[in-house]
Amino acid sequence: MKNIMSLTKRNLLLFFRDKAAVFFSFLSVIIILGLYILFLSDVQVLNIKQVVGEAEGIKPLVNSWVMAGLIAVSSVTLSLGALGRIVADRENNSINDFLVAPIKREQVFISYLFSTLIITMLLSLVLIVIAEIYIVSSGGVLLTIVQALKVLGITILCTISSSLLMLFIVSYLKSEQSLGIFSTIVGTMIGFITGAYIPMGIMPKGIQLISNIIPVSQGASLLRKVFLEHPIKEVFTNAEALKEYSKLQGIDLYLGSFELTPIFMIVMIILSIVIFSILNIIRFKRMKNK
Repeated sequence: MKNIMSLTKRNLLLFFRDKAAVFFSFLSVIIILGLYILFLSDVQVLNIKQVVGEAEGIKPLVNSWVMAGLIAVSSVTLSLGALGRIVADRENNSINDFLVAPIKREQVFISYLFSTLIITMLLSLVLIVIAEIYIVSSGGVLLTIVQALKVLGITILCTISSSLLMLFIVSYLKSEQSLGIFSTIVGTMIGFITGAYIPMGIMPKGIQLISNIIPVSQGASLLRKVFLEHPIKEVFTNAEALKEYSKLQGIDLYLGSFELTPIFMIVMIILSIVIFSILNIIRFKRMKNK
């Protein structure tokens, strides 16, 4: 355990010393937030007003929706940024030094996973605080203790799932250039997958189906349900309009006509954690020292 903690500390220090790595981990979040503030916010507010008319809480509702999506997106982008260390170590052969040292192979990779989980959770917590400040400043209300605990629990599940998935993929990347290309692709796609750029309900049915079975999209849905619990009741008094809005905005997810319940989505995210854990164990057992 001492070796794991020492290597984890080393990975944490290297990450936080690299200001560029921290910045680019947040880049997708910054882009989505920038697009939202400059263009998308007013469009969403206008669309809701066309349905419900002038109503209290529309701005906090829209802000809560986008912030929930950003927290889900960050679980992927932050974990990918943190895992850049494993690629850098492979490129400069530092990882080979670890593997020939009197350290067990699994300890090396567990340390990468631990440092990634710590980095992603710490920065996600910062983002949650920023989200709450932003929502309250626009006229919204603070999350209750129960709601805050739900957000924390969902964020932890998303972080573990995303980190394990990214660890598996990154283990195949051998250069920082390939990581940069992959990060660009992920950063571009993740906003569409989670419905952060455009509402999930206006995407083609095939894309909706794929997006709705991805753990991070389910995490975004769960977070939106918590963040929007108060403002959505304040804005929508018509049950039919509420149902349509929830489906359009990716608050409620569907596979065909089947609505994914919160319990179902939580079970699916936990199942993804189990699957990704098994895949990583198989992957690292097959990796050979070079």
